[in-house]
Amino acid sequence: MNLRGTDLNLLTVFESVYEERSQLKAAERLCMTQPAISNALRRLKLVAQDPLFLARKNVGLQPTPRADEIYEQIHHALELVRTSLAHDHEFDPAESRRQFSLSIIHGDGSVIGPPLYHALGRDAPKTRLSIHAIESEKEAIARLRDRSLDILVHYNKFSDPRLAHELIDQHQLVVIARRDHPRLGESLTPEQALQEHFAIVEGHFPGMRREAWFDRVGERIALQVPSVMVSLVMVAQTDLLAFTSRHFADTFGKRFDIKRYPVPWQNEPVPMYMIWHRSAQEDPAHRWFREKLKECVRRIRDRPAGSSA
Repeated sequence: MNLRGTDLNLLTVFESVYEERSQLKAAERLCMTQPAISNALRRLKLVAQDPLFLARKNVGLQPTPRADEIYEQIHHALELVRTSLAHDHEFDPAESRRQFSLSIIHGDGSVIGPPLYHALGRDAPKTRLSIHAIESEKEAIARLRDRSLDILVHYNKFSDPRLAHELIDQHQLVVIARRDHPRLGESLTPEQALQEHFAIVEGHFPGMRREAWFDRVGERIALQVPSVMVSLVMVAQTDLLAFTSRHFADTFGKRFDIKRYPVPWQNEPVPMYMIWHRSAQEDPAHRWFREKLKECVRRIRDRPAGSSA
């Protein structure tokens, strides 16, 4: 194919329509008129010798198999061009004014956020950090794609081929209770645990619900809360027990006067993935931020058991 006779601006239209599933939204994104988008799509169909998109009632534009086939290659090529034009070959953290954005599942921002903020303040003092609440999978993928979100930290690595992921930690699950709990001593047996009531965080550690022992615990759930911090406050002020990660319990145990126990049933560690869009793979600043995040997680993971430092 001779590219000299092809308007390469059509590729950005294809990318936008594919991602937005709407001519109107693509036009708004590219600051074009809708007739201009329609005209570009007609020209694209001739080049690709395929309709590329089919209108579906109440669904919007659905890509054809041919559009699915070529999207990743076109998107990757455009991202290489964008990255080449937008970033210097080297990234200087000491001088960068970049804003890094991170989304972390449930309460882990409370554990990872402070050391990451201090690390950026030390090594990249002019940058800014934005930590978001977790979004739905669909919204998270969209924000990773448009680079309004740099990294997502989540228990689920997702199956979207446009995303890259790396296992950065495995959480050890623990049971927490207030330090002066009237019925619990230095250890916790399965029988003792099942005599108590539990607070559960909605959607927290989804794999835990697949454990064989969780059905018995489920009968003892007295309270469901929206976040890990709320569960910690409730445990500190009641006789309820709750599940959390060892990292979280160690970070806030002394502050809330709670104690932790190993889960008294056999259970698997909970994976923690760092997820980003493949288009950011070679961005020097993004690579640096990924390494800085992993460094902070390693320090949290390797601190002595029971330490909050």
